[in-house]
Amino acid sequence: MLFSKKCEYAIRALNHLVQSRQVCKASEISRDQQVPYPYMAKVLQELKRKGFVKSARGGKGGYALAKPAHKMRLIDVLTTVDGDHVLSSCLYGFSGCSENVPCPLHDSWKILRGDIETYLCTQTIAGLGKQKLKGVENPRKRKKSASR
Repeated sequence: MLFSKKCEYAIRALNHLVQSRQVCKASEISRDQQVPYPYMAKVLQELKRKGFVKSARGGKGGYALAKPAHKMRLIDVLTTVDGDHVLSSCLYGFSGCSENVPCPLHDSWKILRGDIETYLCTQTIAGLGKQKLKGVENPRKRKKSASR
């Protein structure tokens, strides 16, 4: 797994906000994304501190994107939530891995890492909202059909 759970949930929360196009409560995002509420609330607070979302209190309050979705690159979300070491660390787990002392996976990971970094730099949260997930069931539909 390349992303931490926290990063996965952050991307899902941001995508939820893009799809809804309105202010959403943490409980709604948590429910629709099937993420435990306490965890989603913490993720949203971190996204707020980092400038990805803004929040409003009150009955009509909740979370909304703090800037246009097309200006939020996936690489920025990843490095903000998980740190910039994610793509630079050794896939093999060897702390001394370098060009001079490579691990067994060094050369192939270097190529893949470059491709992944390029992808993450070009993909935005807005782009995720345009892509349809194939073979993935919408959690909302599953809940409605199960309750019938």
